[in-house]
Amino acid sequence: MRLTEGKGHFIRCAIDTPYAGWTGTRVLEGVAPTPPLSPWMALRALNEMTTLLPGGLALVWDAEPSWLPVLGGDPRTGFFEALSTLPGISLHLRENAAGHFSQGIFRGWIHGPEMPTGVAGDLWRHGALGWVPDRGKAWSLPDFGHVPHGETALLGASDEVVPGFLWGELLLPLGALASLDASGIAANLESIQLELERAFSQRMAEGGWPAALPFQRKRCGWRVGILGGTEFQGASGAWEMAAEDLGKLVRILETRLKSSVQVGPCQDAEIAYLLGLQAMREGLPWRNSLALPPALPSFTTGLGADARIPSPLESRAAFPLAIKDLLQHPPIALLRVPAVPSEGAAEAMLARLPAIPALRWLPPDLPLPGPFNPDQPWSPATDFPFPSDPSAGVQLGLFGEWE
Repeated sequence: MRLTEGKGHFIRCAIDTPYAGWTGTRVLEGVAPTPPLSPWMALRALNEMTTLLPGGLALVWDAEPSWLPVLGGDPRTGFFEALSTLPGISLHLRENAAGHFSQGIFRGWIHGPEMPTGVAGDLWRHGALGWVPDRGKAWSLPDFGHVPHGETALLGASDEVVPGFLWGELLLPLGALASLDASGIAANLESIQLELERAFSQRMAEGGWPAALPFQRKRCGWRVGILGGTEFQGASGAWEMAAEDLGKLVRILETRLKSSVQVGPCQDAEIAYLLGLQAMREGLPWRNSLALPPALPSFTTGLGADARIPSPLESRAAFPLAIKDLLQHPPIALLRVPAVPSEGAAEAMLARLPAIPALRWLPPDLPLPGPFNPDQPWSPATDFPFPSDPSAGVQLGLFGEWE
């Protein structure tokens, strides 16, 4: 992976391949023809794909492979457990497919218009799977973008996911939008894309790309990842102005690069720290939104409040409506709670949100996601406010634990 630093931004890409990609499960039909070798051949093919994509591969469960129903109970469970632990894989499925999975899976997402219930809801509230509030047949993949499907499908299936890729990511804090040199960034990305296309063409000519993952130039674009929403709001930034600046940047990039540009929040803590360090080191204008030393000079990932610091659930899950239409996928909200929330409590919290992000609960019995930083540790689970369940009829006493 290659990381390039610019004034107020970082560019992340691969060296001789696309940076990241997504595909549906129909690609597993050709590489895994017959049981009992089918699941393990499929895992081998997916591992080969993720090795070549440093930004990861999103596997969308748009159709059940024909060989899966033939497997017995133990091989089926073993396949899904092994699939969930492949480095760089993120799983995406509908609610009716959640029965295949267990509470050990931590990189899966349920996509649907309503809050998951039943088996899927139990997995979601226990933190095994996240939930993305997609409507209809849409797939909005966190950290990737919006995925085309339907009429553009390769095999004519209305729900088939079309494989796609990202050349790389442009990562920046919201406070820097008004000061960025959009034309200079576009020229830099254009140069990087030209190098990537030449190197990737040579790789494909030498047979170094898996045939199971078809590549088309018109389905490869870029992604703009934004962060520092908490600092931007704390500095009294205008979300409408940020949306205007972001839309202008995207239009310039699309015109210059001749490719699509996805927009979404950046959840990378390392990039948030590097951008904060750069702003303080070089005295850039947007450094004023950061906390003063000796606090760590780091922006908050995404658009909401820091998931590691106790705050109301709504502040950790909120994102501005003014910028919603520019995002190709909702921001991720990691909600740490002292216990597994009830269905009524989860429903009551969602009713208070004007716009619903991609939600993943973090009850204390699950391992917390990294990276871990001693200067910015996770607060204990007992310090985080818990959503109240209006159906339970329980009200906290006036004197709390003294009663």
